[in-house]
Amino acid sequence: MNIRVLSIIFVILIFALGSGYLSYSVSGGTALKDAYSNGNIKVIQKTSAGTVPHEVIITNDGNVAVKVKKGDVLSSTPSQDLVIGEDKKVASNSNETVKAYCIEPSQRAVANTKLLPVNSTYNGVTQVIRNSNPLDPESAYKAQLQIYLIMSGGNLNIYTGEPVAIVDTKKISWTQFRQDVSNAKSDLMKTFNVNESEIKDLNQKQGLNVGNPQTWIDNFSNWLKGLLGM
Repeated sequence: MNIRVLSIIFVILIFALGSGYLSYSVSGGTALKDAYSNGNIKVIQKTSAGTVPHEVIITNDGNVAVKVKKGDVLSSTPSQDLVIGEDKKVASNSNETVKAYCIEPSQRAVANTKLLPVNSTYNGVTQVIRNSNPLDPESAYKAQLQIYLIMSGGNLNIYTGEPVAIVDTKKISWTQFRQDVSNAKSDLMKTFNVNESEIKDLNQKQGLNVGNPQTWIDNFSNWLKGLLGM
């Protein structure tokens, strides 16, 4: 066995041992969906209908930190589907309260229901979240209305589900709410440079990893494959 083959084998062993740890370091923890699949995570709806933004309690019973990312989607049948509104790390054997936005306006939130992390996100919604501040009530309210508009394809029925609950909770008039929705739609079209008929294109779903640039690990793997003629 020549020295080149020995060197390649050594590099492969080092890469195999270190890639898992390095991947964890780069990501900041296990992905929410993966942790749920392993049975280490519980996600509970904390807030009731009409709250903006909503809050969920994420409990991590595992031995590894879990990374919660903006755009992570949480699904529920009795309650409503939500999308995570802030990046947060949930340490092992602990829990965190995390801000989230409603992406199912026709459905009212039900407090204390379980939520299921799903492996998908929405391009336009994630961008709106990145431009918002969930800790600022006005910014969160504007973001929530824009998310409603995206998820409804621009044709939001304000007289159903969560919008009705928001009007009741905020104690605002329907005239004011209609104006707020109109302003949110104008800002949304300006932000994405679309007309009203194109808003429906903003709710395209994608996998969580789609569009991510290659990491150095990917580049190294490609280099190694080339070296081995794979």
